Parts: sequence; C-alpha cells; structure tokens
Amino acid sequence: MEKTALERLVLTRTLAAAPETVWRAWTDADALRVWFAQTESPRWLAELDVRVGGRYRLVLREPGGAYYTVRGVYREVVPNRRLAFTWSQHGSPYDGESLITVELRPAASGTELSFALDPVVDPRAPDAWRADFKRLARLLQTD
Repeated sequence: MEKTALERLVLTRTLAAAPETVWRAWTDADALRVWFAQTESPRWLAELDVRVGGRYRLVLREPGGAYYTVRGVYREVVPNRRLAFTWSQHGSPYDGESLITVELRPAASGTELSFALDPVVDPRAPDAWRADFKRLARLLQTD
C-alpha cells in the first residue's frame, strides 16, 4: 500500500463551553473516550501525563473493530490555552507521526478552538477529526 502524506489539516470550531471545560475534554481520559467514540470499546486505554515532555498512550478501536495504538509526547502545555503533542499511530493501515496543535481562545459564545494536524498521514483523518469535533460539541453541551 502506497503511503502519501497530505500537507496539513486545519479546523476551527466555536464551542459552547468555557476554555477550561474544553481543556478538560482534551486532558481527561473519560472525556476523550466519549468524543473519540470509544465508549463501546472494551480495550480502550488512555494514559495521559499532560506536562511538557510527558507522554500519552491511547488504544483505539476503529469502526470495523480493529485496534491500534496512538502515542506521543506533549511538546507545549499552556493550561486552558494551548496544547501541542506528537500523534504517532501504530498498528493501523496508515502508521506515521504528526504534530497536533490545539489553541483555545475565549469567544462570546464560549471558546474558539483552532486545531492543526501536520502532516496528515492517514487519509481518513480529516473525516475522523470532523466527526470527533461534532461529538466534542455534543459532549460540551451536556456538561
């Protein structure tokens, strides 16, 4: 299978929650499980050491039932404002490493979230992240 990387994915969303609440959704394993669509996954795993140089590991299930691991290192951690970390997929059809940068800014209706994935290694990633952010918005409306 030929692997090609897209240049970069950038998404911006306005979420109806304070930056502190959006931050917790990125840094809390239980929240990630919900908006990463892993609530039915019996092998879900999230180990998060959210600090500069800290590592994380996720075990995710694809819609078809196959499992893969994502791991990385936190490069920037500015609570409630900015999070940057490597995203390294293992065991999926599209293994590779990217950098994810998340910026949170207060907005009149909650928080403006800016997201960048650079490069896009998995061609399914744009649709997957868009679906994740729809679930994130629903999660934040219920908090």
